[in-house]
Amino acid sequence: MPTGVRPNPLVFAFPSDPRLASHAAVAPQEIAKEAFLLPSKAAPAVRRVVLEYFNRAGIDLKPEHEVHNVVHAISMITSTRAVMLLPAYTKGYLPESITTRPVQGEVPTLDLVLAYHKANKSPILKLLLSRVGKLAGASA
Repeated sequence: MPTGVRPNPLVFAFPSDPRLASHAAVAPQEIAKEAFLLPSKAAPAVRRVVLEYFNRAGIDLKPEHEVHNVVHAISMITSTRAVMLLPAYTKGYLPESITTRPVQGEVPTLDLVLAYHKANKSPILKLLLSRVGKLAGASA
């Protein structure tokens, strides 16, 4: 049974590049000509949010590569010097060689959810569910 936790904004992630890093926030037009990485079909929710966001912004994405997970994203951003939209919660996993900036204007978000089987009577799950609102920064 899915339980909504909270929306999480996406941020631009890129190699520590002075041109993009000098901005407080980055507009999608700023990266239109940059090498871009797209989440793969293994991450359908993030992929859909990214594609819909650029479509609304009127930008025809021509991704250079697809990325399967956060570890793959770190490797590809670093090795190809490309830009990617990642959920903000991933910032804690990124090395210092990767910079993030918020999106300027309309900010795409990804709903974070907690899914569990309703028949699961685990005391640990019960405790987690009782505290999920507090953990998410919302009232329970």
